[in-house]
Amino acid sequence: MITFKDRINNILENNKSVSLRFLSLEEQTHLTRLKEVVLYGGYPDAEKKRAYFFQDIQRNIICFRIIYNKKYLTLSHQNILGTLLSNSITHDSIGDILPRQGLFFVTKEISKEIIQSFTKINNVAIELELYNKEQIETEKELEESSTTLDSLRLDLVISKICNISRSKANEMIEKELIKINHRIITKSTTLVKELDTISIRRFGRYMINNTQNRSKKGKIILKYAKYV
Repeated sequence: MITFKDRINNILENNKSVSLRFLSLEEQTHLTRLKEVVLYGGYPDAEKKRAYFFQDIQRNIICFRIIYNKKYLTLSHQNILGTLLSNSITHDSIGDILPRQGLFFVTKEISKEIIQSFTKINNVAIELELYNKEQIETEKELEESSTTLDSLRLDLVISKICNISRSKANEMIEKELIKINHRIITKSTTLVKELDTISIRRFGRYMINNTQNRSKKGKIILKYAKYV
């Protein structure tokens, strides 16, 4: 099986002028020090980015705006992503999703397919329009919260931020429903760190902002934010 690292080495060895689909944060970390590559996600503060080898940034990222009736539908990262995936659109074809602005990014290669297949969210009809990327608000769409806990074990963190039992959190981890920085984690004892992004199936995606402070009783004060 060809690994991501093997693929990158092949591109570099052959001086290939190519662009890759959207990369996870983990994949991007392997490329940040390479002078042969430029990373870009469609707007300045994008999280998911495409990689451009031996070439300038290409205009092959499309931004769509969702037009919908707010009386019948509330957009969220989950229902936009879930609907796209249900239409057989792969994760690496999808860039950032900004539900408050009703925006999402995709590779240009699948833009026509998106227009044809992405017509409903939660059975509510929607329309799509191309969006001027210069108008995008660059701040992250996050809702900040905090809680206290005894340790930064993954099962305990999941239990706290999702308001579920620890046994339920362990069950979700065993079923491979949890990702940290886009990697599936199967060990409940994994320690969560600051700036980790935790994706929890059916509960959403969270950024760990601060783990340094302690309460008067010595508990860890965990500050985190949920992507809306």
